[in-house]
Amino acid sequence: MKQTAILFFCLLILFPVSVFAHPGTLDELGGHFHNSDCTYLLHEPTALAKQAKTKEELIKLIQTYNGNERCKRNLTAERIDLDGHTLGKKADDASLRLGRTYEAALVECVDGDTAKFRVNGHVYTTRFLFIDTPESTIEVEPYGKEASQFTCSRLQKGDIVLETDGNTLFDKYQRLLAWVWVDNRLLQEDLAKAGLVEDFYDYGDYQYESRVREAYEEAKRNGAGMYGGRSVAENERASSDTKRESPSDTKREGAPNTDPQAEEEMNQTDRAPSREQEAAASERSGHPIVYTLLGAAAAAAVYWLIRQLK
Repeated sequence: MKQTAILFFCLLILFPVSVFAHPGTLDELGGHFHNSDCTYLLHEPTALAKQAKTKEELIKLIQTYNGNERCKRNLTAERIDLDGHTLGKKADDASLRLGRTYEAALVECVDGDTAKFRVNGHVYTTRFLFIDTPESTIEVEPYGKEASQFTCSRLQKGDIVLETDGNTLFDKYQRLLAWVWVDNRLLQEDLAKAGLVEDFYDYGDYQYESRVREAYEEAKRNGAGMYGGRSVAENERASSDTKRESPSDTKREGAPNTDPQAEEEMNQTDRAPSREQEAAASERSGHPIVYTLLGAAAAAAVYWLIRQLK
C-alpha cells in the first residue's frame, strides 16, 4: 500500500510536466507561450499578427488564435515579448523592386532556406526562392542541421547579393523572396547540388529554376546528402563545382516594372502553405505524447527501485 501511494505521488508530480511542457510549435500569429511562466514570445510575426498596432490589440488576437487556455486567462501586456519586432510596422518595400539585385549584410542565420539580411538600412527576414530544405528550428528533420550549417557557413564567409524575381516581393508572412548569391555563386544551386534540398515551391516563374533542378537531379544521381548518405564535404570533394557569374546590378531586361501599390496588392494574394501554417496546426492538435510516456517510464523506474529496497 505504501509503495502504491508513493507511485501515485510520483505520477502527480510528473503528469503536469508532460502536459504543460512547451511543444515547440508556433500559433497562427507566429508566436507561442512559455508554459513555465506563461510569457508569450512573438518569434516570427505573421501578416495576421502585424494587424495589431498595440500589445492590447495583439492580446485580442492571441485570445482568438492561440489554444493555450491556461496561459491566456491571465495574459497581460507585460507578459508579451516581441522578440525585437515592432507592432503595426509593415514590411517597407518602397526601396525594393522586382527583378533587381541588392547588396546585403547577414544579420542572422535562421535555417537552411531562411536568413535575416540588412538591405538599404532595413532588416528583412528572407525566404530563399524556390527551394525547401529540411526543417531545423521548430522540429529537426534528417539533414535539417546539415542544411542550416551549410547555409550559415556560406553566408558568414562571402559577399552577399540578393536578387528579387517572380511576381511578388514578399510572401504572406511578409518574408522577402529572393535568390541568394554568395561570392558570385547561387546558394540555392549549391544547396541542391549538396543534396540538401528536399522539395521546391512556386510563387511564380523564376529565372534560375532550371539550374537548381539540374543541381538537384545531379545530387540524386551522385547520392549526395540526403540522397545517399554522402556528407556535404565528401560531395564537395567529388563535385567539380564551376563558379557562376553573379547577375548585374542593373534591372534585367523584361523584368516587370511594378509600382509599390501594385506590389502591395500582390502581397495579399494567397500563397502555398508554409511550415508556419503546419506548425500552427500542430499547436492546435495538442501536446506531444512523448512527455507523458517519459513521465510514465520515470514513475515505473521509481516504483521498481522501491520494490528493490523493500
